[in-house]
Amino acid sequence: MPGKRDRGSVTKAEEAFTVIRRQIERGRLAGGAKLTLQSLSDEMQMSLTPIREALRMLQAHGLVEYRPHHGHVVTRYSIPRAEEIYLLRETLEPLATRLASERATAGELEEIRGLHEEFRAAAEKEDGGQGVIVDLNALWHRTVYEAAHSAFLDEFIDRLWTGVPYQAIWFIHRRHRSVDDHAAVTDALLARRGDEAATAMLDHIERGKTATIEHLRAIGAPET
Repeated sequence: MPGKRDRGSVTKAEEAFTVIRRQIERGRLAGGAKLTLQSLSDEMQMSLTPIREALRMLQAHGLVEYRPHHGHVVTRYSIPRAEEIYLLRETLEPLATRLASERATAGELEEIRGLHEEFRAAAEKEDGGQGVIVDLNALWHRTVYEAAHSAFLDEFIDRLWTGVPYQAIWFIHRRHRSVDDHAAVTDALLARRGDEAATAMLDHIERGKTATIEHLRAIGAPET
């Protein structure tokens, strides 16, 4: 999930990790796609060392697998894997949202409101770029969860978002439903109604789960 935190200087390996991860999340690198050191090095104009480290990081996040005699490939996603990930998301993200209603600063709430408005404006444009919409969606979610001020929750949720390529499974025609969902969460957060905000986030995630599972079935993802 794209984040907003300033973590200081970014290494070449982290830069490569972010670029490759974004390509996977947007579906530009599909499940099963082979990743070679040389081609990635040429594409990003980096030496092999940071590319190699980036692939190790991607493997640790479950986005890339290493197959003997074949090399690194983008992970294929099964329906049971998606179902388990969403089960955990349905538990952790509403919790983070409830905590955000209690712990967020006035500035953080204003940032959440502003990001929702940006997302709404982008979604209403008929020619709005899908990349902009999915990035704003992720940034809004990230900002909500960071406002819970729980490092552990933040880390766990970030890992879950990489468990299924959410942006690759994003359908542009779902953007209006998501705008309504985000509005419900945002309004409840601004009013500091924790239970209402958590319930609205749970409803949002459950709708995403349904769309994701339908998409995975449509493309023939493994059922086991």
